[in-house]
Amino acid sequence: MGKKSRIYVIKLDRKKLILLGTIIVLIGIIAFLKSSRVSKIFNPKDRQIIVIDPGHGGIDGGTGDRNDILEKDINLDVGLKLKKELLVEGFEVIMTREKDVSLEELSSIKASRYRRDLDARKSIINENDPLVFVSIHVNSSKKSSARGIKIYHFPNSMEGQRLAESIAKSVDIHVYDKFLKDTSLRAEVLSENFYVLRETKYTGVLVEVGFITNLEENKLLKDRKYKEKVAFAIKKGILEYLSSD
Repeated sequence: MGKKSRIYVIKLDRKKLILLGTIIVLIGIIAFLKSSRVSKIFNPKDRQIIVIDPGHGGIDGGTGDRNDILEKDINLDVGLKLKKELLVEGFEVIMTREKDVSLEELSSIKASRYRRDLDARKSIINENDPLVFVSIHVNSSKKSSARGIKIYHFPNSMEGQRLAESIAKSVDIHVYDKFLKDTSLRAEVLSENFYVLRETKYTGVLVEVGFITNLEENKLLKDRKYKEKVAFAIKKGILEYLSSD
């Protein structure tokens, strides 16, 4: 006679089944999260890049007086302070320049030194696929009474306008209200056909951080704390803009 087949019945406790199922699900979630992190590290599209463009530099001092202060130096100082602020938030920061240099040698186009410098800045921005970019400048005027931080966006750029308005609101709060304690001053949002705004493919603004020709703002542009507050306000404006997407 052949052997009879035997049927084994395994009784599992219901609580143990639930526990086992929970463990399996948790293992799956952990594995998924690990794979997601790895893919983010190696996927350049997920790089959280912001480009900072301190205007002028090198032979091009921008506005100002060599016996006093020059725009190029203020632009770089504020730009480096903004970089520190953004690094703390976990962004990857690309600077068009981190020293007192002009950038015309990085351009291959046949044009004036000034145009080649601008072309190099445009290329750095476009080649790094940033979330946003900020070009830092200092203002001047024949009217010594002119003052205030101005934020420019390209005409008809809705995203540029949103970013500019977010930074302006932050400047009003952190620079004018809290730091200078002067509620009569407000940052102004304007549209302008600047090269760096027109020729770039990404959302960006140009920030004029003060008037070097205004006696009071000239002093502020030499003040470390003021420049730190401006950098902090720009960062907070960028964060608000990105969080509202």
